[in-house]
Amino acid sequence: MTTHRLFRILYCLLEKERVTAPELAQKMEVSVRTIYRDIDRLSGAGVPIYCNQGKGGGIFLMDSYVLDKSLLSEAEREDVLLSLQGLEALKGESQALEKLQSLFQASSENWIRVDFTDWRNQKYQADLFDILKQAIFQKCLISFLYRGQEKEDTRIVEPLQLVFKSQAWYLYGFCRGKQDFRLFKLSRVSQCQILSEKFERKAVQRSIIKEKVKEELVRLKLKFDKNQAFRVYEEFSGQIRQDPAGNLLVETEFPKHSSLYSYLLSFLDGVEVLEPLEVRQEFARIVKIISQKYKT
Repeated sequence: MTTHRLFRILYCLLEKERVTAPELAQKMEVSVRTIYRDIDRLSGAGVPIYCNQGKGGGIFLMDSYVLDKSLLSEAEREDVLLSLQGLEALKGESQALEKLQSLFQASSENWIRVDFTDWRNQKYQADLFDILKQAIFQKCLISFLYRGQEKEDTRIVEPLQLVFKSQAWYLYGFCRGKQDFRLFKLSRVSQCQILSEKFERKAVQRSIIKEKVKEELVRLKLKFDKNQAFRVYEEFSGQIRQDPAGNLLVETEFPKHSSLYSYLLSFLDGVEVLEPLEVRQEFARIVKIISQKYKT
């Protein structure tokens, strides 16, 4: 993590003539003290980096400095390339990967492929990522329609960060309407557009994000028909037992909201909820409502 941060600091200084320590601390999401320690590390590695105090001061590089690939070890260069390979699926990241591969004189073996895009809406998701990325870097407000459980409304948001958690993408930002930090699930966002108004970026608190992403969980005991084994072993590996009849028994935790029942319904008649009783009863109620629709 430290190596990646040093790399980001260097590129930030190469892009801008001079930056203050508080600005770097906010951008890197660390303390000012940590930034000064990083500056010492870079200086110790031979990078011509300087600090001036007072008005118009800041941290800057010698004008003639260019990034030296020897700054990073071979293993560290591989880590940087691997990180970019993981982001290559998001539109626009392959160019940076190609430039660094050229700088490092390495192609980096493509031994892993990470693709966060959805099978169904790849173009829409890529376009949305482009919009959000641009808004975050340019510190522009965005507006979008957001579908909640009960209604759909327009939100004006200061976008701060994209978060991937629990197999879903979220936008973390400050909602002007709610006057609070919020996480917005990207699958519920539509008609997103960048506004002309700028905002002063607020520091992103990782602890707040973790708390907001954390969902109330319910512990389930499920019984699956043996013909569901292809899915059960894929989705619940390490938590599976068999009963004498060959049915598969699973104990797991799942977020306590409506998507739980949508997920259970995806197994059709191949699953039975054993515990807890309230989930079993609610699932039975939903199945009954569905069956009533097809009696005529």
